[in-house]
Amino acid sequence: GIEDAKVPRVESRGYLYFNPGAPVVVTGSLFNVSLPAEGLFDESGNSISLDHATLILGATTENVGASLNFVSAQDSQAALELVSDALDSGTVRGHRLDEQLFLATGDQQWREAVTGAYNSGDLVSVKEGFPTTWALLNHLPASPPSKPVMAGVLHLDANLLQSLMASVDVEAEGIGNAFGLVRVESMAFAVYTDDPLRMSTELNYERLVESGSGILLVSQSSYPGPIVSFMLGVMSERTDLELIELGTTNARYRRVEGLHLIIKNRGSLLFAAIATTRQDAEELMLSALFG
Repeated sequence: GIEDAKVPRVESRGYLYFNPGAPVVVTGSLFNVSLPAEGLFDESGNSISLDHATLILGATTENVGASLNFVSAQDSQAALELVSDALDSGTVRGHRLDEQLFLATGDQQWREAVTGAYNSGDLVSVKEGFPTTWALLNHLPASPPSKPVMAGVLHLDANLLQSLMASVDVEAEGIGNAFGLVRVESMAFAVYTDDPLRMSTELNYERLVESGSGILLVSQSSYPGPIVSFMLGVMSERTDLELIELGTTNARYRRVEGLHLIIKNRGSLLFAAIATTRQDAEELMLSALFG
C-alpha cells in the first residue's frame, strides 16, 4: 500500500501512488511518455499490464519520476522497448529491474537526480519524506462511497494546482481560487471509482467520466477556521459558487465543464470533491466530513 511506497530522496513537490487493485492495461500518455491511445502491446500482441506505480513530482508538471511495477518481467521489458525512442533521445531517462521500470522526465538536472537515486537505491518512504502532508491523508474518509485507486500529497500554490488540473483537461478556477485564497501550501488527495477495472494510466477528463471516478482534496489553511469560512463566502460571490445544503451542514457548489465541484471547510481544513454527478460529489464530501 501507500505506506510502503518509496520515492527518490530528492527535492520534490509531492508524490502519487496508483494501485487499482487489479492489473490495468497501459494506455495513453504514460506519465509524460507518449504512447498509443489504444494501449501497449508486445511483439506477440499481448497487452502490457501495470500492477501499481509510485510517482514523484518536481517543481513543474514536466518533472516526474516514476517507479512502475508491471505484472511480469516480460511486461516491463516490453514497455522498456516501446519507450526506447524517448530514452535514446535523452528526453527520458530510465532503466529496468525485473518487473519494475524506472523513468524520469523533465529538465536535465531533475532527470539526473531522480535517475541517480533510483540507481543507487537512495529512496525514502513517503511517510518519512513528507511527514506534514502525510498527516493530511488521515483526513481522507475511512469509509468512502467507492474504492480508492490513487492517492498522494502535494506542496503547491494556486498556479501549480491550476497547471495540474489543466494537465488532466479540467478547468479548475474555483478550486485554484479557493486553495490559493486561504493560503494552502500542502494538499492530500485521492481518486475513487466504482469500477477499478476501467481505470487507466491516462488520467484526464474523458477517463474520469468513463470510469465514474471522483476526486477528493484536503488541505490545511494557515488561517483559523472563521477566517477560512469568511473568505470562502467572499470568493463564492466572485466565482459563481452556489451555497447548498449538505446533510446537516452546507457547502459551496458549481459545475466544472460537466463535472461537479463541492467545496467545504471544517475549521481550517479545506475539502474539495469533484465527481461526474452531483450526488457522487455530495456523497464523497459527506464521507470526508462525517464518515
